[in-house]
Amino acid sequence: MRARPLCVLVAAASSASTCRSFSTPNDATRGRRRRRNDFADQVVEDAVVKDVKSKRQARTTTPKALNTREKSFSQRDPIRSLNMNLDYLAKSQQKDSALRAEEMLKRIQALHSDGYYEKAPDVVSWNSVINAYAQSRSIETPSSHARRLMEQMKESDVEPNTVTYNTLLRCLLKEIKRRQPLKRVSGIVSEAKEIVSKMQENDLVNTVSFNTLLSILAKSNEAPSVSETYLDHMIETYSSTQNKMIQPDTTSFNALIEAYVNECKRNRKAAADMAEQAEAVIGRMEQMYKSGENDNVRPDVVSFTSVINAYATASSRRKKCASQALETLDKMQRICDDGDRRVKPNKRTYTAVINALSRAGKPERADEILRKMLQSNNNKLQPDTMCYTSVIDGYARKGGEESAFRAEELLREMEDTYNSQGGSYLTKPNFRTYRAVITALGKSTQPRSAEKCEQILNEMESYASHGMKDLAPNTIVYNAVIDAYARSQTESKAYRAELLLEKMLDSGNPMINPDTVTFNSVIKASALSSSEDADVRKEAYLIGLNAFKNVHSYDGCRPTSVTYVHFLRLLQNLVQDASSRDIMTEKVMGLCRSSGLVNEAVESQLKKTSPTVARRILLSSGNDGNND
Repeated sequence: MRARPLCVLVAAASSASTCRSFSTPNDATRGRRRRRNDFADQVVEDAVVKDVKSKRQARTTTPKALNTREKSFSQRDPIRSLNMNLDYLAKSQQKDSALRAEEMLKRIQALHSDGYYEKAPDVVSWNSVINAYAQSRSIETPSSHARRLMEQMKESDVEPNTVTYNTLLRCLLKEIKRRQPLKRVSGIVSEAKEIVSKMQENDLVNTVSFNTLLSILAKSNEAPSVSETYLDHMIETYSSTQNKMIQPDTTSFNALIEAYVNECKRNRKAAADMAEQAEAVIGRMEQMYKSGENDNVRPDVVSFTSVINAYATASSRRKKCASQALETLDKMQRICDDGDRRVKPNKRTYTAVINALSRAGKPERADEILRKMLQSNNNKLQPDTMCYTSVIDGYARKGGEESAFRAEELLREMEDTYNSQGGSYLTKPNFRTYRAVITALGKSTQPRSAEKCEQILNEMESYASHGMKDLAPNTIVYNAVIDAYARSQTESKAYRAELLLEKMLDSGNPMINPDTVTFNSVIKASALSSSEDADVRKEAYLIGLNAFKNVHSYDGCRPTSVTYVHFLRLLQNLVQDASSRDIMTEKVMGLCRSSGLVNEAVESQLKKTSPTVARRILLSSGNDGNND
């Protein structure tokens, strides 16, 4: 899958071309023109000479005082000029723009101290510098710079205002969006609460202040009830004072919905309930708007899309949530058709619905949404990599031959679209796309499905070697291919699995180091070898035995209950002699018991592998349990 080269047209300029001068009149022509215009030329010449002489005389006789000369804009109002430059630097997000803004501010301060400027930098100047730090992409902790500058403001007798504190809150919001340790997140939340409380005491708080705090709470580990408490306080204060400065708006309620969405991700067991609570917030917004209580509160596309995202998160546990996501989409479409374009579904909306359907095991319905997007005349609704990958992932979850066929078909459709568009990244398959297709093929009963998985693995390695480093396969992809061989009907599945394991061991690439899942999959491939060829069965047994030993000794690996289940199955299927099988089962169970890994799955497989050993071990464990 190689992108077609972009065509570049280069216009070559001819080096032989030269500038052509205008042709000049000959002497005779000049003479005739001079005679016709003698009088006019003389008048003009006299006027010019007179004007020049008068200007020279004026300069020499009455020189203008330096302090009465016309000043430039920056000289007339240096602070206003400074603020314009600082604002430009803050919004430019250029490299080191914040440092340059602060340096410019300090330079004007020094000039004011020296008496060069009458005015010192004002609160707008300081706010612009703090904003430059807030918008900087390279500074990890802009809030520390904001606090430092606010202290310097007070030392310069400049009091922070609402914009100052709101910018500090925005710095904290920016920091919490990054992955932070739990302790740091708690510190950010506490500081944001204190800032808003201080702003309320000084009558500086406004809607932006509350909305920023609500966004910080939504992105933290705080429960949605905390966000709801602040929003209720905001509503009550506005209702009692009718102060437009703190009037809740759509953004306020969207922040509360976001809190419920994030709680869905943190607490999957309660995700369905949280999604319904998020939808209830939309109902509350609609009621407030229709009743005239607050005309600034009206659900928009962000509100509905966030609710659909909540249902998408919950749909893997509760299938009904996928239907609720579809109902929300239909509601959006009805409201839009009635004339409210604020809720018109966009690409994110459709992607969220696709996610909900795919996670609920309904990839066919998700595929229908994908086709609908493709058939639309709106370029902004054309599906991207995320849409395609979500549908493929749905087919991988469902499994089966038809699912594998459709997943592979969608992958090739993405590749064809990518190539036909000259390498457009809109539909470029990514790492997750290929992994999902491998999983779908691995779960299918298609002939040579495992071989297709390995072919895709090789394609990914080829792309990575040609510069597409984001497609380099890792341990998870290798494990999926090995598991595909374990599930397949390939006669030499154990051998093929071992080859992939050896490739991982010999690569020296930490991205594809074998882990416990790798060795378990190799043991599984060996245990499920069903060849009637004695040599193939013997080879599979040795491969599985070697993998079982390695999982106990390889760095970073440790056996699990699944390891012992697969190896007991290997003994059941590949060791024909009952006496030898019982001896080995006894030893394996000794290891399993000493590691504390005996569970129901191990006991169930033990009974199938060696009923004699199972009775003895289970009876012994039963006596131990009674003695306790």
